[in-house]
Amino acid sequence: MATKHYTFQENQAMMPTKIIVVIVTLLVLLMGLFGYMYIAQEFLGKPVGENALPAPWALAIFIVTGLLTFYVSRLKIITRVTDDVLTMSLGVIGKRKFPLETIEAVKDYEGNPAADFLGYGYRIAIKQTGYIGRAEQAVTLKINGQKRELVITTEKPEELKQALQPKG
Repeated sequence: MATKHYTFQENQAMMPTKIIVVIVTLLVLLMGLFGYMYIAQEFLGKPVGENALPAPWALAIFIVTGLLTFYVSRLKIITRVTDDVLTMSLGVIGKRKFPLETIEAVKDYEGNPAADFLGYGYRIAIKQTGYIGRAEQAVTLKINGQKRELVITTEKPEELKQALQPKG
C-alpha cells in the first residue's frame, strides 16, 4: 500500500498541556474510584450500602472513563493537505474532507479565533464553522456549496495557504 504524500500536515494541541494534565489526572482518579468500587464488591466481598452503585455499573463507568481518558490525552486538531484534498479531523473522530477544487477563496482570519468562537475544538458560529486549536493565527476558507466559511487555526498560515492553492 502506497503512503500518501502530504503537501501540508499539522497536529495542533486543542488545550494547553497543563489543562490536559489536570483533566487526565482527574479522570484517572475517577477511574480509580470506580475500579476500586468494582474490585471491592466482586473480589474483596466488602459490604455494599443501600445506595451503592452495583458492580456491573462500576465496571462500565470504569471502562468508559478509561477510554475517555485516553481520548482526551491524545486530543489534537489534525490538518492535512494532499494534492487534491484538505482533511480536517479532531483526533480520531470528526474527519471531514474538502476537495481542493471546491475551495473558492483562502484568506487570513482577522481577530482572535478562540475568543470569537468561545473556546477550542470543532466550533459552529452563525456564518462560520471552525477547527480552533491553540494557534493564534488562522485562515478562512470559502468553500463552494457550504453555507458557512471554514476557519482553521494554524501555526503556519502561509504554508497552509500555499498548500491550498490549485495545482497545475
